[in-house]
Amino acid sequence: MKRNHIKTAVAAFALLLTGAAFAPAYGQNMWDAYLFSQQTNEGSARSVAMGNAFVALGGDMGAISINPASSGVYTYNEFIFTGGVTSANSHADYLGNSLSAGKTRFGVPNFGFVSTFNTGRRSSGLISWNLALAFNKTNNFTSRMSASGTSTESSYLQSMAQGLGGIHATNLDMNSYNDPFFGSGASWKSILAWNTSLLDTLPDSGSDYYAATENLNGYNIVLGGPVRQYYTSEKTGSISEAVINFGGNISNKFYFGVNLGIVNVWYNYNEFYSESAIDSRNFNSGFENFTMQYRQKTTGTGVNLKAGIIYLPVRGLRIGASISTPTWLYLTDEWEERVTSSFNDGYSQDLLSPLGKYDYRLNTPFRWNVGVAYTIGKIAVISADYESINYSQMKLADYDYPGYFAEENAAISSSFTTADIFRAGAEVRLAPEFAVRAGYQYYNEGYKFDSSTTQIGSLGIGYSGRRGFFIDAAYLQKLKRTSETFTLYDDIVYSDSVVAAPSGTNRYTNWKLLVSIGIRF
Repeated sequence: MKRNHIKTAVAAFALLLTGAAFAPAYGQNMWDAYLFSQQTNEGSARSVAMGNAFVALGGDMGAISINPASSGVYTYNEFIFTGGVTSANSHADYLGNSLSAGKTRFGVPNFGFVSTFNTGRRSSGLISWNLALAFNKTNNFTSRMSASGTSTESSYLQSMAQGLGGIHATNLDMNSYNDPFFGSGASWKSILAWNTSLLDTLPDSGSDYYAATENLNGYNIVLGGPVRQYYTSEKTGSISEAVINFGGNISNKFYFGVNLGIVNVWYNYNEFYSESAIDSRNFNSGFENFTMQYRQKTTGTGVNLKAGIIYLPVRGLRIGASISTPTWLYLTDEWEERVTSSFNDGYSQDLLSPLGKYDYRLNTPFRWNVGVAYTIGKIAVISADYESINYSQMKLADYDYPGYFAEENAAISSSFTTADIFRAGAEVRLAPEFAVRAGYQYYNEGYKFDSSTTQIGSLGIGYSGRRGFFIDAAYLQKLKRTSETFTLYDDIVYSDSVVAAPSGTNRYTNWKLLVSIGIRF
């Protein structure tokens, strides 16, 4: 294989690529829009335990992000703080090998304060009005997946070599004044692989490639020997909403509320892949190992408006509804890639792409929900909600070029549809101070070409002291593991045959434990 000795040129080269550092690595697409448009509210331990079915109930700080009229139900002041643990677990079967992975994170899904101001009226007109400041986590990205196995038929580098076909090698060099990213149209991982001697051109060709894991056998290109493959991906971060809320109580029958929501996005994605020779002597290049890392961070802020009502038509029965504008998000992606290589003659390389950065906007869809609840005195309550969101209304936008995301937005419109969300919950007081709770949530994906659903069950308990102190706990978990089939690279296509990339199956689930403490006064 050709050896590129470019260590001293990398720093200078990075300074030359002013433009390349601002071009998306993989590009923002419909899946990014979908990721940041979803909501799986965490809130308080009480609301989570009851499946977040609080549209018609209110009176809970976690529910303020679901129905702003929740604050109008309060007849007292309240402060609450919620801590939580999220654990995501996966189990992957790949190339005859099974591997489990997990990620556990601590966080603060909810805290806030509501203050009630009485007008002096007792039975008609505006009885009281409320001001609330609340923080609720509306999405949690925690996940981790790993897979490993030994391949005897293909390698990632083979797929990468085929993907570069037609691009002249001189356009890939990093130790020249050439801009390889824009000049070649190749991905950074391919550019880095070329410059770390993991790829080379075929004899008498400047634009056809073979990999360090391949041997040339006359006119044939074959995998030199078995390679051990390892892959892991990890997501962390969350979407949270800080709410400024105003609510009120009219005649103890009609409650209303409005929110100004300030949304914060924090998302990290890390991906790692490696291939190692079982025996480097099998490879004409002396290949021993290569690794590839991709790191992405997305941050941003946004705003939305919500309005909601709760109405009590007859004793015990409660009806609620709320609507939310799109969240107007302003996002920044940052990313970089790294490739390392090593060979059995002691040669090694470690190269990093320039840091990429791109600013863009995302408008999430409108949301609306309705709910009904019934209370049996102070003994029990049951509640059910329906929520609708049309994901085909998601819109990506560039700051300077209005039509930049036309293709992605067309894909959104044709690929997504309305998602239905059902929530149900119940609470029973076993004693004046002690309550038990249960909840259920159902989500369909809103993706036209996938009928999979997510179902979540939850349980909880609560204790209310006589001096206003209360403590609640909740546990929720997916009711069944989600299963998906994956491949780590593309098929290897030859003129007379195709070597299919190995596929695997990943099953994953997660659980959460929340504890809320607070005081009412």
